[in-house]
Amino acid sequence: MESRHGWRVPLALIIALFSTQSLAQTLCERTRADLLIQFEDPANRMGFRNDGGLLDGGVCWWHSRLQRSSLYLARFEPTLPRPTQKAARKIIEHLIHFDSVVTIPGYSNFSEFSKDYQEPIQNELNEWQIRDGFIHHQWVRGLYGRPSLPPAVLRERMDRIFVKFKKSKPGLWVMAQFPGITSHALLFIGMTRTSTGFTIRAIDSNRPSMTREITYQYGDRSLKLGNEGFTPFVGFQSDQEEIDETLNRYCSARRT
Repeated sequence: MESRHGWRVPLALIIALFSTQSLAQTLCERTRADLLIQFEDPANRMGFRNDGGLLDGGVCWWHSRLQRSSLYLARFEPTLPRPTQKAARKIIEHLIHFDSVVTIPGYSNFSEFSKDYQEPIQNELNEWQIRDGFIHHQWVRGLYGRPSLPPAVLRERMDRIFVKFKKSKPGLWVMAQFPGITSHALLFIGMTRTSTGFTIRAIDSNRPSMTREITYQYGDRSLKLGNEGFTPFVGFQSDQEEIDETLNRYCSARRT
């Protein structure tokens, strides 16, 4: 993280200073700053990378959607016995449907839980993809869009995404359109305007334990993820709305 004076503060130091306090707070008391710290912490990330899916093409869209849901709706009770396979599947189903705050017993973070229950989580992600693809036709989203755009068009889009990022809760779901019909998904957890463009921090389901840094410069025709160019599209904003509604119900019940 860089200050306005240009010096860099180690991210690990920020997490060390604030994570104990923020993680001790209930889900209802977290500020935007608390949420950003939790999104940055690898312990709160999925414990396995994007895999499976139709024709082994992965489930990156749904992996990222579950990742976001878990950071908002999961709380942990490490002193309790760990869940059975059946109980773990129920927890995962609630997170996928955004319909309940869940307590995950026997674990202190989502990374450990998801590593131990990778198989049932992967099965649920595969089924989620099928439901969206064949019932809700979400696969159509990956068939349109260009991997590069005229510089002025991309600049306008990046400005719109920045406005959405500032107005949204952390973890903005963004589709990355690559050449052909290939599309990927990222969660934008940081987006800073610079004098020449934007610096982005993102969670990538292909490398969930690390944070990707993406730089956009005015005049670019695409963003780069590794060596490949892509154009971004914001999507699944309705997920966040459902998550917020569920969290509001949970917090209102606690206050009464």
